[in-house]
Amino acid sequence: MSLTTTGIDKAKLFKEIAYKPHSEGQWDSHLTSHRFKVKACGRRWGKSLSAGHDMTYAMFVPDTIYWIIGPTYVLGEKEFRVVHSDFTKLGILGQCNVAYNLTAQRMHIKTPWNSQLLVKSAEKPKSLLGEGLDGAILSEAGELTVDIWQQFVRPALSDKQGWAQFVSTPKGFNWFYELFRQGQDPEFKDWISWKFPSWSNPVVFPGGREDPEIKEAEQTVSTMFFQQEYGAEFTTFEGKIYDEFDETIHITDIDYNPWWRNYWAFDFGFSNPFVCLDIMVDPSDRVYVWREYVFRYKSTFEHGRILRERENPEGFRVDAMFGDPSGADEIATLALILGPVWAERVAWKRGVEEVKRNLKLQPDGTPRLYVDRSCTNTIREFQTLRAKEASGYEKNPKEGQHDYDDHCMDALRYFHNHYFVLGAGQTLSDLAAMEARQLGTRGDRGFFQFDTPGFRMS
Repeated sequence: MSLTTTGIDKAKLFKEIAYKPHSEGQWDSHLTSHRFKVKACGRRWGKSLSAGHDMTYAMFVPDTIYWIIGPTYVLGEKEFRVVHSDFTKLGILGQCNVAYNLTAQRMHIKTPWNSQLLVKSAEKPKSLLGEGLDGAILSEAGELTVDIWQQFVRPALSDKQGWAQFVSTPKGFNWFYELFRQGQDPEFKDWISWKFPSWSNPVVFPGGREDPEIKEAEQTVSTMFFQQEYGAEFTTFEGKIYDEFDETIHITDIDYNPWWRNYWAFDFGFSNPFVCLDIMVDPSDRVYVWREYVFRYKSTFEHGRILRERENPEGFRVDAMFGDPSGADEIATLALILGPVWAERVAWKRGVEEVKRNLKLQPDGTPRLYVDRSCTNTIREFQTLRAKEASGYEKNPKEGQHDYDDHCMDALRYFHNHYFVLGAGQTLSDLAAMEARQLGTRGDRGFFQFDTPGFRMS
């Protein structure tokens, strides 16, 4: 249901609650009739205030139900507080069934005309099941996971053609960034997005970009932190592991070449995604990630069957498969369906260095690693993967990466570990030796050939 179908005038309502949008951009975000709104906002822009007033307006539609979903109840409370205050100003809160207990995690408003607003927490995903929604605000959406939207909120909006509003400060190139890009794409007609830096709020920062408070913050925090938290820019913090990655250089269109070697690299997961990357290598050992398979909530056996039976290009084959050495059960399962998966341990830093080496530009001005533009998860993870911060209490901190949204990067690292560090898969004799080690037999050929569709081992 569109926010423009409540039957009351939004400007008049805003006047009644003494709310005056602070800028043309904020007014625009209130008045547009798009079903899905994405607001990337800097600090103190007023994102919770504007989203809360939109919810107040929506609550005047009878027989409706709305949610505010936050990463925690505390964060979801911000927009609820606005609606609660608006109803108080309008003199109608006393007519409503209201709960406002943050400690007990009970926040709701039910009006006499049977519109309902509830605050939900992503900390309890099961509480997000079973409701048909007329609208939802995803508060601090950048801190939520994509599963909250795709598996819980989006299906709940389908029955009633409900709307959603995503408000957040950017948090790197995560799923919120993908929604922002969708809102900029004219092909997605139901979507719209804005980028509102802090200084576009003239009430808090009357000097705009040159406001003393903005300039002071710019001088005292890191550049990337300032760009994200105040400039509403999608960036990433210090510690980015693959800082060599450049969208304009490493992303291209890649067609499958049956004359080149092709490999599968796995990272295993269930609630975390199961990943299979298709990686070609040309005669000069340049690497091409040309296809990705990234799915959750299936068994390893199901993933194996899907990969075995999916449609493939003409002449498709897999020369070897590499995976996470900690996934013994998954490797054994895939061996029954697809064949042997090589999985030997290599130090984390050593694998990362191999990936970084291939990302770097060679003397001829080209890199040795390319990614097809369809591999959106791989591209995003290249931009967001960060090193763990060392604790001040650790004498010899262990090097590593943040273990979130890193599964395509892990699969790519496992490929580099085996192909470049261990030297596997570069000759048929290497592959035969790998197969013998995995199966306890001697193989005379080390590749698996696929028909289209279907699978067979040659």
